[in-house]
Amino acid sequence: MKITENPILRAHVRGTLFAVAITLGAILLFAFFVQVAGLSDGVVRPLTQIIKAVSVFIGVFMAIKTIENRAWLHGAILGFVYTCLTFLILSIIDSSFSTTGGFFIEALFAVSVGLASAMLLRLRKRQF
Repeated sequence: MKITENPILRAHVRGTLFAVAITLGAILLFAFFVQVAGLSDGVVRPLTQIIKAVSVFIGVFMAIKTIENRAWLHGAILGFVYTCLTFLILSIIDSSFSTTGGFFIEALFAVSVGLASAMLLRLRKRQF
């Protein structure tokens, strides 16, 4: 089965790739800003988490437009796939493939954000 034949798979791929693209672009821009402004390391971690959360939210928004049932589950799946894909891409960029407890915390964070985003977006859709 091709990706284009399955609308749910197509929505997941579109949402995940969109979220990853936003993350990579925003993190690269942020890294440039940190280099120029000389921000402390204490600021970097929280802002990258915010970037990732916003990226997952936007990815879920893009993905669940066409999904009617169990959007919360699809949001959680998108968060997990997003974490795996960004881990792979950022590990290639950084040249280090070590999985630590941080990966599992990141995955839990992204799954939680994806799940909550899908639920909030569905509630918003029902109100209007």
